[in-house]
Amino acid sequence: MNAVVFEGAFGWLHPADGRTGVVLCNPFGYDALCTHRGWRKLAERLAAAGLPTLRFDYPGTGDAAGMEDDPGRVEAWIESIGAAVRHLRAWTGVTRVALVGLRLGATLAAAAAQRHGNIDDLVLLAPPVTGRRYIRELRAHRQGWLSTSAGMGAVPIADDAAYVEAFGFGLHGDDIATLSAVDLMRAKEAPARRVLLLDSSGSNLAASLAAHYTSLGAQVEQGGFEESDRFFLEALYSEEPIDAFSRVCAWLAQDLQFAPKDARRVPIDAQPYLRLEREGATERPVRFDHCFGIHCEPDMPQPGAPAVLLINTGAAHHIGDGRIAVLLARRLAQQGIASLRMDIGGLGDAQPPAPEVNLDMLYSTALRDDAASGADWLAARGHARIAAFGVCGGAFVSLHVSGLHPNIFAAYGVNLQKFTWDGAARSPGEQRMVSSKTYLHAVFSADKWKRALRGQTDSNPLRIAAVLAKRVARRALRVGTQAVARGMGRPVAANEACVLLHAIDAKKVQLRLVYGEYDSGLEEARLQLGASFAALKAVPNVRALTLPGLDHALFTREARNAVMADFEAWLCAESMREAVSSPAFSESRTGAMIGPLAGA
Repeated sequence: MNAVVFEGAFGWLHPADGRTGVVLCNPFGYDALCTHRGWRKLAERLAAAGLPTLRFDYPGTGDAAGMEDDPGRVEAWIESIGAAVRHLRAWTGVTRVALVGLRLGATLAAAAAQRHGNIDDLVLLAPPVTGRRYIRELRAHRQGWLSTSAGMGAVPIADDAAYVEAFGFGLHGDDIATLSAVDLMRAKEAPARRVLLLDSSGSNLAASLAAHYTSLGAQVEQGGFEESDRFFLEALYSEEPIDAFSRVCAWLAQDLQFAPKDARRVPIDAQPYLRLEREGATERPVRFDHCFGIHCEPDMPQPGAPAVLLINTGAAHHIGDGRIAVLLARRLAQQGIASLRMDIGGLGDAQPPAPEVNLDMLYSTALRDDAASGADWLAARGHARIAAFGVCGGAFVSLHVSGLHPNIFAAYGVNLQKFTWDGAARSPGEQRMVSSKTYLHAVFSADKWKRALRGQTDSNPLRIAAVLAKRVARRALRVGTQAVARGMGRPVAANEACVLLHAIDAKKVQLRLVYGEYDSGLEEARLQLGASFAALKAVPNVRALTLPGLDHALFTREARNAVMADFEAWLCAESMREAVSSPAFSESRTGAMIGPLAGA
């Protein structure tokens, strides 16, 4: 697959020799984050079947230029599909083009086919038939999340607010009304000669849409998409819908013809780049070892400024939940700080893709070594000092690579769940992502007890109480062990977390761990370091603290902004502190510090 950039969009071209090309139209937001691995597999399946395939990020999403709150996003997305079709034809010489859309991407694909025409085949996977219905779904998802432990403390969004959001991604301003006005049933002409519609919503809307397209003269084939429930899950658990994708490939490959060897084609840029005028920076896709990254390089780098290595959050690809890695990279670029947001361990767009993704893989030493490769890449380009940044699983990798790599002088971790990975020693059946503070709230909630007695919730207060008892016993054992150790004047059992932090401290790495007050990672930190983090007194280069309003994955704008502002202020302070202590600074007292950062 080849990285491509066109008209502010970033994407991947999967080459093949067939005369029919395919443009994959991404779902929106969290759906795109969850399904990225499977969506890539579909592109690879289609290319293997002889269909050159282009997948890409719409403006203001993924790695494309722009922000989600820029005006006119919906129109820009529909227009970008037309641009993708034009570039696919130019790059590959295909004579026929198919659009394949997933969720909101299916709605946008149908709208683009209506507007631009000249689309031969159209595949709609779980399409919202109306934009109004999709916006209601977003609001329902947000409201459902607020009722869970993960959403505890998040700020509600009013139904009449100029912002609709779910799981870190949103629509803004006039785009809400623009999308609400989209209704595929209003089509006056068939969007394509052939249409394949796979849906599992259980409503009559899909059947009505199929009948409407048939009445307009399209050849319509309709079927189920029963695997969608397992596809639209968190990236770690998302499963490729093999049956549905096999059907899509077979349907598109009917009567496939191959292009002659001398077909005219526009060459693909061997070294594509994305120009970011607003941020004053340029982004380039890069490959090293088996990893992939986006290097964000400011036009005016600050002398002496460190580079930032942004590491995958769990199994999500390099943009991060709520697109935080992209937002932070471009925010830093405005301050003259370069960054590399990367896919490690077969995640995202790394090559080859991991055959299986699970927790043991995400917490493996192999991912630490991959992150070290990213630091090597930055160091080879003149960045002698590097700060690592990660959330959840990315915080774990950042923690461990900071103790390994000579150029990493600082690491910042958000909601670190484990200091060391115990694999099979994890307590079976315990929800590790839920803090004791949240559990206590549930145990003393009369509404929770009523719902449990009616069988309306899986969160049985009695089971929660059992989990709390186990945690209390575990903490009591740790406190008792520490007391015996103090009495004997030597450790009774090794505390692996403290051993790790001492090694990092000895390397003079500045480590900052931030937590949300309801996060289960805070529970683990207090267990390992003491209720008031007393163990950190012996490691002066390590700090742990809570930030208000932080949900675990930083799904809210407030949480993302709080983390980015804290990271920038901390990075500035640590860079200045190190600069002051350097021999060059001591001699000249000039030119070694970076200036204050925005939001600090």
